[in-house]
Amino acid sequence: MRYVVGTFRLILLFFLAILIFLVAVGLFPVLQHRTRAWYVKHLAPWITAVIGVRVTVKGSVPDPSAAAGIRDRGPGYLVSANHISFLDIFILDSILPVRFIAKKEIGSWPVFGPITTHVGTIYIDRSRKRAVLEVAEAMAAALREGTNVLFFPEGTTGPGDKLLPFYANLFAGAEPAGAEILPVTIRYTVNGETSTLASYAHETLGTVLKRVIFTPGVGAEVTILDPIPSVGRDRRELAAEASRVMAGALGWADATAEKERARSDRMRASGIRSADGETKTEEKPAEKTEAPAAEKPAETPAEQTPAA
Repeated sequence: MRYVVGTFRLILLFFLAILIFLVAVGLFPVLQHRTRAWYVKHLAPWITAVIGVRVTVKGSVPDPSAAAGIRDRGPGYLVSANHISFLDIFILDSILPVRFIAKKEIGSWPVFGPITTHVGTIYIDRSRKRAVLEVAEAMAAALREGTNVLFFPEGTTGPGDKLLPFYANLFAGAEPAGAEILPVTIRYTVNGETSTLASYAHETLGTVLKRVIFTPGVGAEVTILDPIPSVGRDRRELAAEASRVMAGALGWADATAEKERARSDRMRASGIRSADGETKTEEKPAEKTEAPAAEKPAETPAEQTPAA
């Protein structure tokens, strides 16, 4: 029976993909941001429903206008989420429409590429050294307009049962715009139990899609956490706090904190101190060398070995 249902879902998904493609390419270019966000928020749930993923949400977006797509007062939210599956984008768009950060190559994918381009994706060319700086500036500009921007600080696809260490670079886009970080976690389940089924960390998109569609009882649990102020805080501090609260919500290890502890241990083992932000080597006690009493000049002070 599940194969009959799965096949029916695949057929529906095919026609839904065509509809979304036509709307994105034909309609989105002429729509205002707010209207486009409305379409995104109302089309996204159809995708997860057709695929057969039941979405549950804990918490809520603090500003209802941001949940509608464009924040009326102040900058949009910089949404920090863990990345597990191609489904993440559709699930998050159904909660609060976002412009998301994606690798440049996605823009050239068949069907999906034009859709992501016309919903306002900010692409990053990872082959260029200045790419991160340019993307952070584009993020800040979008946030100032009241648009929500989503990025995945792990920088890659996770396995679905643990967090990976966060990269701090793109957190730099929040402070210039005065935007808050909105941490959001995603966990996929099968019959209520945490599952790696939806992860495409080591699988092709087609393989994962078929696996999800033909598996009954697939769910996605989304938790919206309290916003983190960014003003006056650097990117590393923001990354560390986002990782801490997201790991706590998921009940998983804080991989960013573990990485930082390992780095500190290596520094201590190498004789480097970082408490005051300076690099130092371990100091050795000063040694005092005295000549024998019969040979020591009367007025010569004791010599000390200078500290390293």
